[in-house]
Amino acid sequence: MNGKEIIQRSVVVEGHRDIYEALYHQGLGEQNPIREVVARRLIQCGVDVCVYAVCGDSYSHTNNTGRYVETAYENLDLVRSEVERANDTLKLILTADDVPSAPEPGITRLLLHFEGALPLGGDLSHLRNFHRLGLRSLQLTWNLRNEIGDGIWEERTKGRLTNFGLAVIKDLNRLHMVIDLSHLTPEGFYDALEATEGPLIISHSNASAVYKSPRTIQDEQIKAIASRNGLVGILAIARNVKANGATLKDLVDHLEHMANLVGVDYIGLGLDFTKYDGPRTLKDRHHPNKQLVPIKDFEEIEDLPHLAEELQRRGFKNTEITKILGGNYVRVLRNVL
Repeated sequence: MNGKEIIQRSVVVEGHRDIYEALYHQGLGEQNPIREVVARRLIQCGVDVCVYAVCGDSYSHTNNTGRYVETAYENLDLVRSEVERANDTLKLILTADDVPSAPEPGITRLLLHFEGALPLGGDLSHLRNFHRLGLRSLQLTWNLRNEIGDGIWEERTKGRLTNFGLAVIKDLNRLHMVIDLSHLTPEGFYDALEATEGPLIISHSNASAVYKSPRTIQDEQIKAIASRNGLVGILAIARNVKANGATLKDLVDHLEHMANLVGVDYIGLGLDFTKYDGPRTLKDRHHPNKQLVPIKDFEEIEDLPHLAEELQRRGFKNTEITKILGGNYVRVLRNVL
């Protein structure tokens, strides 16, 4: 069985994709940028579920306006309006029953996500209203500081979660929403671990033991996520894979390390592809010499069969590859939602 055949027979979950590409095409005049540009590619490439970061803490998430709360509502309206016009080719995941148990050719389901809590504006009522509009996943921080805690670029502070952050986690648990600990300082990570008992995820990160960067995580963090029956999604941004010239094989080194550490049941796909995002504002470029360069032979979702085939070459069984492609995510989403 080749890579394409494995994908066709698997529920494929892309654990992190930003709305940047859709906002870029909306700015160019496209009337249905999610359906006609983003979802069209996801459907063609066999993606059954996409965790879609419709807003967050980056300036680009606000369509370069800096209006975090207002733009979150606007972006949610954009997504919901497109889903309503999509003739069932694009659907939202709102409950556990919406998570597919088998591949669904011709359909992509979106799990709506915020990559950071600035859109909450420090007010739990916004979280509840966003949930009413379909939000089902929250990443506590992006790279910088917000009302919940400190992102990884603030690691010098060794900041833990704020009182508001703990209140947010309590509400996320009550609302049965996914809690994503990507980008969080280690201190904030363990704070969140202590504050909740359910499965947690780190949607897009790699292993510090293979290559250390600000966006990789320690073995103890990977073990902690596995102990909660959660998962870690691998990240396909070159600067978080290897110092120079990162390849797909280098990325699979991270995945293989995690599998050897905790087993294949706790690994998924975060990926965070950036190839089609369009230009990013300078306000988000805090490391100008380390731009978001994709892995040269694994640049977007159409390259996913290459990952499946590399896993085969490493000795992973097809049943294990199916778990990594999405089976593990299906388990976690059903458990949380």
